[in-house]
Parts: sequence; structure tokens; C-alpha cells
Amino acid sequence: MALEDRLELFVSRQARPLVALFAVAGILCLVAAGYVFFTPTTQTVSEETNVQTIESSVETSAVVTGNSSLYDRGETLENRSTYFTSIAPVLSLHVDTEVPSDHPVTVTHRLTMETVGVRDGKPFYRSTETLLEERRRVSDGEVDAVRSVNVSAIREELQTKRAETDGLGRFLVSLELNVTYQTDSYEGTITTSAPFVITGQAYYLDGAVADETTHSTTVQREVRTPADPVEYGGLAILGLALFGLCGFVIRTEDNTDPETLRTRISHSRHDEWISEGEFPTEAEKQYISIRTLEDLVDVAIDTNRRVIYDSDLDVYAVIDGSEIYHYSTDDLHTHAWLNL
Repeated sequence: MALEDRLELFVSRQARPLVALFAVAGILCLVAAGYVFFTPTTQTVSEETNVQTIESSVETSAVVTGNSSLYDRGETLENRSTYFTSIAPVLSLHVDTEVPSDHPVTVTHRLTMETVGVRDGKPFYRSTETLLEERRRVSDGEVDAVRSVNVSAIREELQTKRAETDGLGRFLVSLELNVTYQTDSYEGTITTSAPFVITGQAYYLDGAVADETTHSTTVQREVRTPADPVEYGGLAILGLALFGLCGFVIRTEDNTDPETLRTRISHSRHDEWISEGEFPTEAEKQYISIRTLEDLVDVAIDTNRRVIYDSDLDVYAVIDGSEIYHYSTDDLHTHAWLNL
């Protein structure tokens, strides 16, 4: 209770400075809220523009020319996991590159077959045959080419090489695709390869001969971010709350009796010296009015007496023989007590 009384007394004493402070702070909050609302922030963001993708791959196909219970003669086999030299000895390699179609692009295809003789992990023979090499400029977004190879002939050549080396090493064959390109904005090279396995009557590409690359240009631009409702709304609410505090301070000043508050604070501080009771009104008593409750408590301490508080009359008094020292915040209560 004493804390509330002290706070109320402080507010009543400092009412005008507090009203001015809260009013100025409230105005600043409202101005800040308006500034935040009407001034969106900007930030720099990066984005990729002029995105261009180039994709290259090698597809396979073979026409059935031998007798087989697996396929019909003349049937075209496409992208099979395995082909057989006795059934379809000629393999067609279809090179396809997809490029942007909104402007001319220059593309060069180079498809090679490499044969490497290896023993103990080290090569002792290497040969490279260029199967396809051409340069084209297109505007429709696609460049394709085809080359056929006789796998039976390649198989026979490998058998001859194995016989010449007396089987001391292995001969590995691979296909490599090298694609160079030049667009209106970018240029580059795609290189991809896969083993070309020939074993017995079977042959196949052990993996995809395919790859792609994407180019883009990074640009930065300013982006306006709308004001955060929490931010400007919070400032506006705070400003209105400060104006509300102005009204509270003004009402507190108008409805507060500082003397009553000081008395209640003193009562709380010197509570150990104050007892409740009733006062005598004999005519032979001398009644001495004390200006403040604290002064009355000092009298009680000096005379080694207690302060008596009559809650009905709201009067404090110290009785010292024929003398009664008294204090009240309202003279009407004192007059009622003394029958004046």
C-alpha cells in the first residue's frame, strides 16, 4: 500500500512534467508509426536471368538382320540394355543436343571411340577413332547427327589384338562425346563418356553418354518491402497508450490530496509506533495540534509514548499526561472530536 501511495504522490507532484513527457513521447511514436507506414524498406535481391540450358546425349538403335527367336527380322531395337552381334551387328549412335531456340546457336559434335590395352592397371596400347565430327548452326533448338558402327568388325579387331598379346592384357573400349557450343551470350564444352562393352556375342553401353549444363547471368535489383503491420501498429498503440497515461496523470493530480498521501505514507513507515484507540475529550486536557504525522511520531518517540489512531475520526494523537498532541488531515474531524 505504501508503494502505491508513494507512486501516487510522486505522480501528483510531478504531474505537469510527466504529462509533457508522455505527450511528447506519444507524438513521436505516432510520427514514427506514420513514417514506417509510408516509407517501405528496400532490399537488394539477386536473381538469375537469361537462363540457357544445353543438353547432349547419345541414343542407340540397331536393326535386326539375323535369325532370332527374340525379335522379328527388320525390327528396330532402341536404347536396349544389351544387343547381340549375331542378331543386330550394326549399331547406330544418335547424337542429340538441345539448345535455346530463340536465337542461332553454333554446335560442334565430336564422337570418338577409344580402345585401350591395359595390364596391371597400366595402359600399354591406345588408339582413338573419330566416328563423327561436324559443326552446325541452328535456330530451331536442336542439333542431331547419326553414325553407324559395325560391332562385328570391332569384335574381330579386338580378338586379333588379344591373340597378338597372347592374352596378357585386357582391351577396353569406350565412347566419348565432346560438344562445343556458342550461343548469343555463352559458350562452353560438354564432355561425357561411357564404356562400350563387347563380350562374346553381346555388346552394350555401360552407362549413359549424356550431360547438360546451364548458364545464367546474376543481376541485382531493389525490391520494396511493405511496412510490417506489427511494427507500425505497435508504435501507434504505444503512442495512444502514452496519451492515455497523460489523462491518467491529470486525473490523478485532480483527485489526489498530497497531505492525505503523506500521512498514509508516514503511517506505514511508523506503524510500529502507532496504535488504534479512542481519545478523551476532558476539558482539563490541553490539546496541541501538530503540523504533520511525522512530527507527531517524533513527539511520541521523544516522550516514549505511542501514537493513537482513531480510525472513526481519522485523527492521530499522543497523550502525555494532561497534554494531547494531535494531527488530522481534516480539521472537521478534529472539531467533531473536540466538540468545537
